[in-house]
Amino acid sequence: MFKYNICTEADKEIFYKQCAALEKHIPDLKKMRILEDVDGSLVQIYYKDRKEIIVYNSEYVGSVTIKSEIELEQFFK
Repeated sequence: MFKYNICTEADKEIFYKQCAALEKHIPDLKKMRILEDVDGSLVQIYYKDRKEIIVYNSEYVGSVTIKSEIELEQFFK
C-alpha cells in the first residue's frame, strides 16, 4: 500500500483539486460515489485495474491523504 500525504490539514478545496488531478492524469480510472462522514470528512474511492485508490479529507486527523494499491507517481511525470 502506498500512502501520499497531500496536506497537513483538512481542506475541501485541496481534496477536490487532488481528485480532479487523479481523474485527469490516470487513464481508465473508475470513480465511485463520494462518501461524507458525520464530522464532514470526505472519502473518494477510485479503481484502476481492480486496484483501489482512496482520497481522504479527514476532519478528525486533519489531513488530505491518498492511500493506493498502485504507485501513483508514474502518472505525474
